[in-house]
Amino acid sequence: MGPISSYDAHQTSPSPLRSRTLDAALVPLSGSSPGTHRPWSSQAVLEARADWVVRAQDGFAEDVLAEVEQALRSPIEPRAHAAALFVQALSLMMLNETPIAVMVARELVALCRDTGNPAGAVQARSLLVELLRREGQREQAVEQLAHATAGADGLTDLLDQDVQTALGALVLAHRMIGVTEGEPDVQRRLDSVEKHLPRHQQVARLSNLAFGFAERGVRAAHRPPFAAGRELLEEAVAAITRAAQIDGGRTFRVVELERQVLSALPDAMLGDPAQALARLTGPAGVSLEEGPKAASAQVFWAIGVIRSLVRLDRAEEAVALGRRVLAMSHDHVVEMERQVLAYEVMLAEQAPVFAPGSGTVEYLRLAARREDETSGLLNALFRARVDLLRGADERRVLARAARLDPLTNLVNRRGGADAISEAASLPAGEPVALLLIDLDGFKEVNDTKGHLAGDVVLQEVSAALRTAARLEDVVARWGGDEFVVVAALEERKARALAVRLLETVRTCPQSASAEVSASIGIAVRTAPIDEQEWLSRADEAMYAAKRAGGDSAEVG
Repeated sequence: MGPISSYDAHQTSPSPLRSRTLDAALVPLSGSSPGTHRPWSSQAVLEARADWVVRAQDGFAEDVLAEVEQALRSPIEPRAHAAALFVQALSLMMLNETPIAVMVARELVALCRDTGNPAGAVQARSLLVELLRREGQREQAVEQLAHATAGADGLTDLLDQDVQTALGALVLAHRMIGVTEGEPDVQRRLDSVEKHLPRHQQVARLSNLAFGFAERGVRAAHRPPFAAGRELLEEAVAAITRAAQIDGGRTFRVVELERQVLSALPDAMLGDPAQALARLTGPAGVSLEEGPKAASAQVFWAIGVIRSLVRLDRAEEAVALGRRVLAMSHDHVVEMERQVLAYEVMLAEQAPVFAPGSGTVEYLRLAARREDETSGLLNALFRARVDLLRGADERRVLARAARLDPLTNLVNRRGGADAISEAASLPAGEPVALLLIDLDGFKEVNDTKGHLAGDVVLQEVSAALRTAARLEDVVARWGGDEFVVVAALEERKARALAVRLLETVRTCPQSASAEVSASIGIAVRTAPIDEQEWLSRADEAMYAAKRAGGDSAEVG
């Protein structure tokens, strides 16, 4: 396959792509070469591990596998044995020998459990999540993710590099299987020690965060109102720019390529498509070459080019390129990213027909609902398994249920109040936005169509709000047709979020047919504040939006 990258395949500099295959601590050893044969001591195995991981993903998986198997025949201690098994499973995965890789990964989990290596067990299970996903065993993958999450509870020394690597692997496992439940907690643990992470781990983590933002920003354009998430795309650019600054050209060759691709994406989706196309395909653009390197950069390069070509009325070129990249990326790309790419190719293949009531809009609405339902089922399964593994009793299960609104499945007023109270007491310098949302025209729906129709509108709007908000935002049903969103955003970004939420409610299928919109009050705190005062500010701003005619947002 020919990846779309300017990465030098003859170099073994580590790449943020490596962390996507669940090893964030990748520093190549100098002087190593494919096919080296020598006796293996435990220390030699531990020193070679990082180099093996890099080479396995740089096209030398067969050579690495031969060396690892030689090492496994040597009398090495359990920690070195675990390191070799991890690389063996990874190399087999890179060679598409997934069933054998699953067996090796399971052996590794058992070894780590029996020898008291909890960080190794978390990383092994995280790798097993991806292997099982590739085998189509999604429920078993979620089971392994639950075990990894429960095991991570005991990883308390966040300054230990093995612990940092295991937590980074766990975050990526969440993303690969599509389970959002629990991921923010792991991210917060890593945030607390970010400044202590080695440079290469900081860069890898920021790279993966950037592609997560980019995926969600592009995906927003795949459902009503069919507009990319500008704020999410900007977050992606900010994260990858910071990664490039921290890296400074000293560690990852591919990070500058990733910055180049993601920086052009906002123009490709929302701005000047000609300028985006020039940045992506001009003399300084991205080239095609062999190997599975920079897989995420490849996907989003293709997305940017395809969307730019479609917007420039060059759909045939977009289709040809899209089909080629889909064929090339089959074995190397995170499933969710490839799905986003496939949508862009589909869009190029058929003239977009987004008129309300069209078959295209209805199909995409139903597809989005099915996607949300699948995600909800995976999250529920994961949550239940983690509760059992952590020894949850009936009271804990009931306590969790008591914080959910039964109609909308959003956090209820009690859970929303807890989130507001916690955010209100955060230290100065940490901006947090409180958005109070009240539906316009909802009373008329109840009066004219009945409460059952009103319930359907509330369910549709709730699902749309949860989708439009960021993963880390708290979205709660405050009561009746009122909702609150608590988001760690300064005022400009809070306004952008409000605009997105307004458009989401206005174009939500049930809302559109019922002529329901929203009035939003925004209150941003930058220092500790009394929660009632904070709510009052948001409430006054919301009523100001209503007095202005509704379907608008005001800042209080």
